[in-house]
Amino acid sequence: MVTVALAGNPNSGKTTIFNALTGSRHHVGNWAGVTVERRSGFLELEGESIEVVDLPGTYSLSAQSEDERIASRYLSSTEADLIINVLDASNLERNLYLTTQLLELRRPVVFVLNMMDDAERQGVSLDLEMLQSLLGGPVIPTIGNREEGIEQLRKALQSVIQGQDARIRQIPVNYGDDIEGELLKIEREIGRDEHLASSQIPRWLALQLIERSPESEALIQASHAKTAITTQVNSSLEFLEAHLGADGGTLLAEHRFGFAHGLVTEVLKRQPLTKRSLTDRLDAILTHRWLGIPIFLAIMIAVYCVTFVLGKYPQDWIGYGFSWLHQEAAAVLPQGELTSLLVDGIIPGVGAVVVFVPIIMLLMGCIAFLEDTGYMARAAFIMDRLMHLMGLHGKSFIPLIMGTGCNVPGVQATRTIESKEDRFITILVSPLVSCSARLQVYILIAGTFFKPIPAAFAIIGMHFLGFALAMIMGKVLRLTLFRGVNNPFVMELPPYRMPVLKATFIHMWEKGSVFLSRAGTVILAGATLVWFLSHYPGITNRAWTAEYQSNRAALQVMDIPATDRDAKLAQLDLTHESRIMNTSFAARFGKLLQPALAPILDPDRKRPEAWKDGVALTAGFVAKEIVVGTLAVVHQASAQSSSTDVRVSPLQDALRNRSGLTPLTALAFMIFTLIYTPCLGTVGMILKETRSVSWTTFSIVYGLGLAWLLAWATVVFGRALGFA
Repeated sequence: MVTVALAGNPNSGKTTIFNALTGSRHHVGNWAGVTVERRSGFLELEGESIEVVDLPGTYSLSAQSEDERIASRYLSSTEADLIINVLDASNLERNLYLTTQLLELRRPVVFVLNMMDDAERQGVSLDLEMLQSLLGGPVIPTIGNREEGIEQLRKALQSVIQGQDARIRQIPVNYGDDIEGELLKIEREIGRDEHLASSQIPRWLALQLIERSPESEALIQASHAKTAITTQVNSSLEFLEAHLGADGGTLLAEHRFGFAHGLVTEVLKRQPLTKRSLTDRLDAILTHRWLGIPIFLAIMIAVYCVTFVLGKYPQDWIGYGFSWLHQEAAAVLPQGELTSLLVDGIIPGVGAVVVFVPIIMLLMGCIAFLEDTGYMARAAFIMDRLMHLMGLHGKSFIPLIMGTGCNVPGVQATRTIESKEDRFITILVSPLVSCSARLQVYILIAGTFFKPIPAAFAIIGMHFLGFALAMIMGKVLRLTLFRGVNNPFVMELPPYRMPVLKATFIHMWEKGSVFLSRAGTVILAGATLVWFLSHYPGITNRAWTAEYQSNRAALQVMDIPATDRDAKLAQLDLTHESRIMNTSFAARFGKLLQPALAPILDPDRKRPEAWKDGVALTAGFVAKEIVVGTLAVVHQASAQSSSTDVRVSPLQDALRNRSGLTPLTALAFMIFTLIYTPCLGTVGMILKETRSVSWTTFSIVYGLGLAWLLAWATVVFGRALGFA
């Protein structure tokens, strides 16, 4: 199978081109041995299947970050038969630096000039024929988000793969006689190792050695010719520095920038603009020194308000559907353990989580919309000064924003941070940012114990508290465990663009489908396990069973209205289930945790149901969504609600009337949920990214300690202010 690699700078529209080529026929995983995302898909050309690999966006193949190492390693191997180089037509010279490195790989390259509409708006015109001649490959102008030019790209790929495109030529960058002479000497020494010369491109490896790339030096150390190669590399570097007055990496970079500048001079013409661009005018307001942060906060508040208002309607519909399903299952299925598992465990446990899918999808859709407009990059720029004051790198804001969806990709996104100290600080504080799974707990608890307006402010407050704690703990870690210089922040600000709704809806569906798959796997398994632990070993007192059966039989023949009989039977079943649950494994475990949680969730020691909090929070270690499902199971939330308000769910009714929580302890529960041990997936990602059991354990322990301390402080100060 022919393999095509997609390479380009961040924000060049590379993934948009990938999606346009592969459609829905792609999958996402990780590169072997690392946590960097690998996205690959398939393209059909005249009945032949072509694999397309979307490489991480990178400005250079001179490996610094994990992304650059992955892209460099893949492209320098023999896996890719053809390269598609995606270039931002509105910022061509900057993009061509990577192109100069791709040309060194001696592979056929198809060049995609993306975002041609942006270039035209900036008064840029390009001589495509001249550009094709200078680059040695077909140049296809595209507007990726509209899929314009994609058909021409398919035809160009087909002709190149079939070897029928006369535009394909080798165009190596010439580095001057001195550097070229030393490169030849290093290539000859590399040729002493046949395996090394066949697995790598000798000229590319020689260039990497001149730049002192750690990846290339590691390859040489495994070669039997390492002594001869290393000796020649050192000799060449000494010669070049003595004769040209700079180190090898600087000399190569100068020639590459010179090549890019000369090429752009030949092919690009720019018409003078009579007025400032839209991007400049918007940036004057949105990135203003004093207005930037208030505007950002207002946008975030608006996003959450829109999410909750619009999401409430489908959320209610799903809730009604699960209530109906619960009633039908209880009425139709025969009594027994399997029926109890389904009716009292799976339906309320999974249903309590699935109702939040509309809100999660809307929130992710809003964030995707802001990312596609180019505003989220500005948000990182706006927050840079504040992040530095708190000891964090400006780039750390992007992982923190991603963490609002899920902490796992948030931790994963830290790989773009070059400094190890900055990266580790960001990894350790990322779990403090409130994710979408915790959002369900806030909505449930705040909606149960607060009126609508205070509930909205409590939910928004949890998110701001998470960010504030992340920055404060970043400063603490910088002053204690990670002393050092805080590096400056450099980030490209892409032009503002109007997002394509199709792409936004795709992002919404991807996030929602991931959430639903968790509901069908992890949450289903969690609800089943919690039901088992809360029902076994069961009642040990036979008198309870006899009393329950006798009372139930008497009620069934009692001459009273059917509605009254059903209510009394439901209350009797509830009491019986409570007796069972209080002798279960879950109750025993929860009562072991109760003394530790009592100061924050039961300060007066008057809540007989307090052990259930510990069970729910412990289940949340697997996935925070399970907290809601566990509460539904242990509090026996069912369709039999005592509330006359149809907007109150069975679980909200159970928490409000039977849990013993107050608004103050409910707030402490939310704060504890925000901060304590992250979910199992996040812990696993921290372990992968840090490659350290010690740092992973530290993240768990300090999170638990901080959660307990702040929740306790909330209760103490709240009671002192008279809110008990």
